[in-house]
Order: sequence, then structure tokens, then C-alpha cells
Amino acid sequence: MKYFFRFSVLTILMTYLLIFVGGLVRVSDAGMGCPDWPKCFDRWIPPTSLDQVPLEFQDQFNVVLAWIEYCNRLFGAVTGLMITITCYLAIRYYRKEIKIMVPVIGAFILTIIEGWLGGVLVDTVLNPFTITLHLLLALLIVVLLIYASLQSYYLYHKSAEVESDYPNSLKWFIYATGLIVLIEIIIGTEIRGGLEMIRNQNPLVNSIFLLRMLGPFKYMHTILGIFLVGLAYFIRKILIIESLNPSRLIIGSAQAMLGMIIVQIILGESLVFFDVKPLIQLFHMWFASLILGLCVIQYTAWEMSRLN
Repeated sequence: MKYFFRFSVLTILMTYLLIFVGGLVRVSDAGMGCPDWPKCFDRWIPPTSLDQVPLEFQDQFNVVLAWIEYCNRLFGAVTGLMITITCYLAIRYYRKEIKIMVPVIGAFILTIIEGWLGGVLVDTVLNPFTITLHLLLALLIVVLLIYASLQSYYLYHKSAEVESDYPNSLKWFIYATGLIVLIEIIIGTEIRGGLEMIRNQNPLVNSIFLLRMLGPFKYMHTILGIFLVGLAYFIRKILIIESLNPSRLIIGSAQAMLGMIIVQIILGESLVFFDVKPLIQLFHMWFASLILGLCVIQYTAWEMSRLN
């Protein structure tokens, strides 16, 4: 049983790394770095020079973008294999545990869909809706994996939340936080897509002015971010003041969440005042996925305290 937990943690870390690499592809505009699927310029290993590129692809070749996209696909293949192994281990050790089997099998099925969507993205030349769906499915996969991994942890550490008692209101604060984080991610991807569209139409306009052209989307994103700070503060307050013997895991996750949301606000506003920097965009998106994982940790701890 320990094998499943340890390997599932590695799979979660790899999935988060894949989300990071996918974000790198997005901010570097490397999505079409390989214009065909599943090969890259009709090769299993990307070309390193123009003379290795078929004539019909030569005008699209950029060696840096090609290798960024290739690394993304490589990480995707490795992560898919690790999720498959995680699914096998779940069936072997926890076939009677519904709270482990259902999310792991769900993650496995979604991984297959993600692989198919990767090809659709190339065929549709990075359709904005497909990009958003691709990201949301990746987030759902990591959420399912975290939940299943924690369930196996609590099966092995049955006394982890025995003495803990959390108010029922905590659950609703966690729900609200997770939902708003998802909405923020969707709005953020729409802002990114809107910026690209406006920039293509107005290549000489600076990024700060482009953000102003997005109108209410930008302000809604900021307002919801501030609201998230309030939610994270109240979650921390509930755990410290209103809860009985809260575990170090849930306290640590609440502290980390509040800190990361504050960092997110700073990163988001720096994009407005200091021009849109790809590196800031990358970490802004990735931190949002980490916050979603912290929500799962908190919810699972609350759930286990109720069962005990």
C-alpha cells in the first residue's frame, strides 16, 4: 500500500511539472512549434537545423519553439505513463476502496482525453476554447490524483485527524475558494487570449494599453483575487480560532494558501503596471493550480475529521 501512496505523490509532482511546462509553451507561443501530431516536423525527434525540415514546413520552423513543444509532449507522455501505473497500483491494492478507485480511474480516463485533445489543439491551430478545456482537464486530473493519494494516506495513518474537529462552515469556505480559483483561471486564460487577439490587430500598442482595452474582464479578475484573499484569511481564522486540535497538515496548507494568494495578487498587478512579462504570466498561472491542490488537501482533512 505504501507503494501506491509514494508513487501517486511522484505522479502528482510530475503532473504539476507538466502543467508548468504547458504554461511555458503558452507564454512562449510555442504551441505550434511542432506543426504536426504526434510527430514534430514529420520526425520523432525534432530537427535541429533547417536542412532537416521538410520543404512544406520550412517557413514555420523555429528550433527553440520546436524543442519547447517537444519537451511538453515528452513530459506529457511520461506523465501519462505514470498515471497509468498509478491506476494499476490502485487496482492492485485498493480495488475495494471507492474513494481511491473512482478518482484514479477518472484521472486515467481524462489523461487519455488529454492526449487526444493535444492532437486537436494542433489540428485547430490552438483554438482558444480547446486551450482552456485542455488546461481545465489537466487541473481536474491533478485534483483527482491528490484526493486519491490523500485517501490512501489516511487509510495508512488512521489517527491523523482523529482528535481534530472543524466547523461545518469550513467546508463551504473551501468550496467557494476552489470555485473562485477555477473562475479566475478561466478568466485569466480569456484575458491571455484577448491580449493575443488585440496584439495581432495592434502590434505597435504597448501591453499596458492592451490590458485596458480588455475592459471589465481585467477588473473582474482583480476583484475576485481580492475576494480570494478574504476567503483564505477566514479559512485560516476558522482553523486557528474555531477548530479543535487542527492538524499541522491543514494549518500548513491554510498558511500556504493565504501566502500564495497574496503573491498572486502581487504578480497579477505587476503584469498591469510593469508590462506583461511572460515569466510572470507563467508563475501566475502555475500558482493558481497549486492553490487548487491546497483546497483539496483542506477538504480531505475536513472530510476525514467528520468520519472519525
